[in-house]
Amino acid sequence: MEQLYPPPARATPVDVAAFVLSRLPHHPATAPAFVDAATGGTLSFSALRRAALSLASGLRLGLGLRRGDAVLVLSRNSLLLPQILLGVLAAGAVVVAADPDATPAEIAAAAHASGAVMIVAEPEAAGKVAGVGVPLLLTSQSLDPRTLSAEELIYGGDPTAAEPTTVEPSHDDRAFLAYSSPASRTTVAMTHADLVAAVAGVGLPPQDDERRVCLASLPMCSAHGLPLIALGLPAAGVTTVLVAPPSDPRAAREAVAAHGATDVVAAPEAAAALAGPMALDVGKLSSLRRVMVAPAPFTPEARQEFRRRLPWVDLTELSSGTPAASEQVRLGGGAAAALMLPQTDAAVIQHNSQPAEQMSATTDEANSPVPPLKKIQKIILGDIFSRSTASKNLRKHPVTGNRQAVSKL
Repeated sequence: MEQLYPPPARATPVDVAAFVLSRLPHHPATAPAFVDAATGGTLSFSALRRAALSLASGLRLGLGLRRGDAVLVLSRNSLLLPQILLGVLAAGAVVVAADPDATPAEIAAAAHASGAVMIVAEPEAAGKVAGVGVPLLLTSQSLDPRTLSAEELIYGGDPTAAEPTTVEPSHDDRAFLAYSSPASRTTVAMTHADLVAAVAGVGLPPQDDERRVCLASLPMCSAHGLPLIALGLPAAGVTTVLVAPPSDPRAAREAVAAHGATDVVAAPEAAAALAGPMALDVGKLSSLRRVMVAPAPFTPEARQEFRRRLPWVDLTELSSGTPAASEQVRLGGGAAAALMLPQTDAAVIQHNSQPAEQMSATTDEANSPVPPLKKIQKIILGDIFSRSTASKNLRKHPVTGNRQAVSKL
């Protein structure tokens, strides 16, 4: 393993989860934090805060997760995902992000290289982790009584039991690892300080104090998606609308108009669709003020076309090589883009791990597509769980309507 950039110097202890939670709006009348464009479902800022703290209490007090433990997350964007990512960070764990469409061998390689003690995966990806030998927590509740899910811990946990506190950082204060494609064989590592700097940069207010609505299609489980979409936008009080990457220019403009979007965060291809051939629907983009392109910048031709068709929009382009650094391209005389991530000392690590096929576990228990709770207790908990005061209290005082979730603890 070769670290191409030196780690940042030791600084005042910081905790990115505490930082984000302290900035979430408290007013009940505030617009929602997240909107699912496909279903119309919403997640409020207060619900996001409660869910993250509830999950953190379940992970720490119920499942014995310790500060610095690595948790591999395999999930596509959903209303549940920001709750899980912030909850894992609030528990003091390190979020390890990988593509849920990766092969079982690639997932095994990421799990073993990061030292993950737990995998949180969407049900569709559960079968891929059968041979990894790492306990599995599903993202959403399953009909299989042997499984446990983050969703159940969110509704069955105690949000008052895991209030984040500032603690002295350990010898390794990393908070986030993002595994890229197998071809590049690189991993982006960010510390709590890196993420706090990125979140603070996203929170720069626009000069006209407008209400901000951001259409986002980048994966949250990525080097740009976690600091920007999962953490930065909610901490800035922005309503984030989760959309699928539009390939049709008209569909992209319809989405902006339908949600009154002021911001767009998308890959180059999706962002370019906004400036595609226009007829009479250019007015649908009248609310748009800023566009962020990641994980790679526009080509010179695409940038020129964007300038010609959308001269009033500020453009921020992020480089894939340095995920927390940005190159801002000003298009017109408007204010500087408020969604710019600042330069940090995020590390880009080149690793030469052994083939994932050699890392796969060969135990009999690993043949089950979803390891049962017994295996979670055996591998992670030992006798910690049986002595957990929180677990005993949860059994004695189950949350109404969530007895099944609590019983699994």
